Amino acid sequence: MTEKTKAPAVEPEKTDAAEALRKKTFERNKWFFTSSGIGRDMAYQLIASFLLIYIQFGVSLTLAQFTLLSIVIGVGGRIWDAINDPMMGAIIEGSHMKSGKFRPWIVIGALSCGLVIILMFNIQSLSGWSFVVFMSTMYLLWESTFTMNDIGYWSMLPSLSSKTEERNSATMLTVLFAGIGAIIAQGVIPMVTTGDMRAGYRFVGILVGLVFIASQVMVFFGVKEPPRRANETSEKVSHKKMWFTIKSNDQVLWMTLSCMFYNVGSALLTALAANLLYMEVGYNGSLYFYVVCAYGITSVLVNVLYPAIVEKLGRKKLQVISIAIACFGYLALALMGWSSVFPFTVPLLCAFIILVSGGQSMFYMATIVNMTNCVEYNDYKLGERNEAVVSTLRPFMAKFGAALHTLIVTVVLTVSGIYGLSQSISALEAQRDFFAKADVPGQVYYIEQVQDYIDELGGLSEGAAGYDAAVEEVAAKIDADEVMNKYMIDAKYVEAIGDAIITETSGGTTTELGRLNELDAAALSEGAAYALEVGDVASGAESAVNLNFRDKGTTKMKILLRIAMTVVPVILLLSALYIQRKKFIIDEEYYDMMLAEIDKRDKSKE
Repeated sequence: MTEKTKAPAVEPEKTDAAEALRKKTFERNKWFFTSSGIGRDMAYQLIASFLLIYIQFGVSLTLAQFTLLSIVIGVGGRIWDAINDPMMGAIIEGSHMKSGKFRPWIVIGALSCGLVIILMFNIQSLSGWSFVVFMSTMYLLWESTFTMNDIGYWSMLPSLSSKTEERNSATMLTVLFAGIGAIIAQGVIPMVTTGDMRAGYRFVGILVGLVFIASQVMVFFGVKEPPRRANETSEKVSHKKMWFTIKSNDQVLWMTLSCMFYNVGSALLTALAANLLYMEVGYNGSLYFYVVCAYGITSVLVNVLYPAIVEKLGRKKLQVISIAIACFGYLALALMGWSSVFPFTVPLLCAFIILVSGGQSMFYMATIVNMTNCVEYNDYKLGERNEAVVSTLRPFMAKFGAALHTLIVTVVLTVSGIYGLSQSISALEAQRDFFAKADVPGQVYYIEQVQDYIDELGGLSEGAAGYDAAVEEVAAKIDADEVMNKYMIDAKYVEAIGDAIITETSGGTTTELGRLNELDAAALSEGAAYALEVGDVASGAESAVNLNFRDKGTTKMKILLRIAMTVVPVILLLSALYIQRKKFIIDEEYYDMMLAEIDKRDKSKE
């Protein structure tokens, strides 16, 4: 009988040197990979959290146009994702480029996506249905290009290390730096854009697009991919095998469903925060910054403390506690502001947001670790890691969740009437931009014509007898005027424009001349610069936006808004927790058992 050949013994010195080199490579990869998440999440947050705000407050659309665009983003994007995401995962899994399995797609996706973002916010000459077509096209392009980067990026994470402590460390830092990117985006964007929406988003689009590209180029040149295993080096992944892999991994399917509930629930607060603040407090980007700081700094601190907390409690117990904390915060947010005993104040709002953010961040960290461990589960069950195929479901569900929360936001804004009311803001923002580009004679003519339109309306309010006819007459006058029709003024909002304050800047000093509807246009003179201010002004006079949005908000609007921001997230977060408690089996002990079995199986093949 032939004796089985034994593998040659490896000298301890060589083993130690190889391990030292592996650790050194891991540390380098870890920091380059994870820190790049700042730029990635800035780009993601710009679209996920602010695209709808830009459309709502920066572009004049009818209710039908806004609703259709939201459906394209929500439904059309997901239909495309159902085709594109798994296909992209299979392409990455079967790719064999010299520069690696993941890095080429990370950088190609970033370069193309960065360009799309820049164009998305810098082409502003379109309105109405032409804007709907343009933004629908750009959004689908963003989906396609970001998917290349996203699947490549998250598929690379589990390949950095299979050691529990190293993987937890890399995962923690990935989420931490993503959180930092989210804080930067959510804190800076409102401050830059509120009060000058169109110009602000032009600048933000260019900045975020370039930062995203730079961060992913850093991954391409800074991260060294580990060598592929022998059974992966030549195999092509067919679509049949791709779907078989996904279907056979019951743990990743349950985690995907849990992630969907979490992604939708956790996003609603930030998605509707601007509307809440503008309606309850006022149109002020600084207030939004305080809220973001409370949310973001808490998230960062939790990410830093997560390894110590999870070591003491374990992931399952930590998830229960974290959801309980978040739900308490949501309950407090739902109750505040309805009586003088429990008023709506920014400090109280920030305090309860800290509870929500802390709870959600702890749950999310544990969820990401659970999702990442599904790669080893795939190897344990099927004998193959298939990182890209397994990891495809996380970004797909993240985007699917973003689309669902977009649809929920759209329903809330349209059914409550908030969207219609907010169009006074988008009209004011657009006119501010147009007014700034006109010369002084043009500005004088603009003021005189708007005052004439206001007189035509005769103080009639919406719903009053004769209002619709008066609006039609004003709209006809605007359309017939070759100068004024270029400003794309909606006749329904001329009175809101009249509430804007005209300022004069001369010799470095800015003076408030008064509201447009009361101003003598002859007061404007060559040599000075004039602006149409729609937000806060130095004198403290009430802004045109607050007069036409906050002060006209109804109780129905506020109740529906609060339900969407608090009750719905609680239901979804509890659903996400229930699924992981009842269906997910890969705890710390199970994970260690899988690694031991995989290692034993691999050694038996040597």
